[in-house]
Amino acid sequence: MKMMRTMVVVIVFGVLGLCGVAVFAAGQEVAGPVVIDVRTEAEWNGGHLQGAVLIPHDKIEQGITAVVPDKKTKIYLYCHTGRRSGIAAETLKKGGYGDVVNLGTMENASRHWKSRL
Repeated sequence: MKMMRTMVVVIVFGVLGLCGVAVFAAGQEVAGPVVIDVRTEAEWNGGHLQGAVLIPHDKIEQGITAVVPDKKTKIYLYCHTGRRSGIAAETLKKGGYGDVVNLGTMENASRHWKSRL
């Protein structure tokens, strides 16, 4: 029975990966501030900021509440060029998230976080 539950968990994580939200456990909320990588899963697999959460920009509206249910949480976004993080920022703001920052590129986001350490 325990082995069956383990298999179900693996399958659930696999399904989440296909949905594009592959870096958190089902039902796990992230305490703010939150850094969200809005690139594709393939780009994420090629490298990402430690501690970031993956929600591709085209899935941000559906995926954000599972990760950040509190709309007052500070959210930082990044992608490859800043275009997709800009789109995601506008989507989140329209959805009622009030403290959203577009950091642009992953390199800029990395510099931002290094300066906070």
